[in-house]
Amino acid sequence: MAQGVVSDNWSLQDISSLLVSGMDDSSADEIIVKDKSHSYNPISFASVQTEALFDFITDLVLRDEILVEERFTHAWTASNSPILKAKELGVVRSYPFLNEPEKLALPKSRIIEHMCSNESLKKSHQENVTSWKETQQVTHPLLSATMWGGAGMCARSFVYEKSYTPHPLRKRFFVNSGFMLPAGDALHQVTSFLNDEQMKVSKKIYGTDSLYSLFINMPAIPLRVIQDSSSIPQLIEVALEMRSDFLNLREWLKQFQNALSNDDINEINNYRKQLDSVSQNVSAKIGLGATGKPVTMEAGMGIFKIATQANPINALKNQFGVRATLNKLIFGSNGKPEMKKFVRMFDQHNTAIGYDIERHFTKNT
Repeated sequence: MAQGVVSDNWSLQDISSLLVSGMDDSSADEIIVKDKSHSYNPISFASVQTEALFDFITDLVLRDEILVEERFTHAWTASNSPILKAKELGVVRSYPFLNEPEKLALPKSRIIEHMCSNESLKKSHQENVTSWKETQQVTHPLLSATMWGGAGMCARSFVYEKSYTPHPLRKRFFVNSGFMLPAGDALHQVTSFLNDEQMKVSKKIYGTDSLYSLFINMPAIPLRVIQDSSSIPQLIEVALEMRSDFLNLREWLKQFQNALSNDDINEINNYRKQLDSVSQNVSAKIGLGATGKPVTMEAGMGIFKIATQANPINALKNQFGVRATLNKLIFGSNGKPEMKKFVRMFDQHNTAIGYDIERHFTKNT
């Protein structure tokens, strides 16, 4: 079974705008849900576009295919977008989900009920429903695009049993409203694992000072793509070329996904053990030692020391196959030079927009 994902045309539209027209100082509105009300908070649009691009690059390299709703591809195919190359190669593929609207209607309705987590959201959504029936226009366009449209995409994901990578504004709304996506996605589990391990390494490097504790935390795959790119159009070209470099990891993810989809506990446990093995190896490399066991002696230079308590068999296993690939992604870079290179591509180094993007991908140790 292909390891596919459902993605938003909205995301591809914003990515295409970024790659073709560059960055500007405009803002996007994040929907904040608090207690009995909801409100709109302006955030950097360039940061939203960049987050969408990084999510897309990760899917482009590590998914078999990216599915988008056929009816709305005009939102990005009309531009001279570098993404069109991925469509030509069949990695991005349009699919007529709306040819079977009856399959989507009831799941979408139930999902909307869950998303409307307070009376304010329920009232505004009902106003949208009423105005759409009467005028074919909505009263609250952003809420409609974020929640109503997001519910439709979640319904597609549910009915067709595919994972879903939402637009960054939808992603934020889901979290803010308490709506959680299913946990059974192999790639999301692995990218979260990589992020946690990168943070573990960064904490060892930078410490946990209460003031000087911020560091860049970029997703591992976009980081690699930026390293090998020298211009904006090359970002997509390099990502497509890199699919062959990560073929074994993509195949491993496909098998992991099959285990998750089939609820095969033994197989799932096997894949989780491999991730645990990588985590133990990372801890040994940075001198943390085994859990609950203090490191008595370390050998090596700088932060990358080998603890004497490291399991030599585990260390050997991490030199080959998928485990070696994951180790390379974790130790590849802290992301700071790649982020600076990225904003320079858009002529935004040391500008307010560049600052916003760096802060967007900054974590606190």
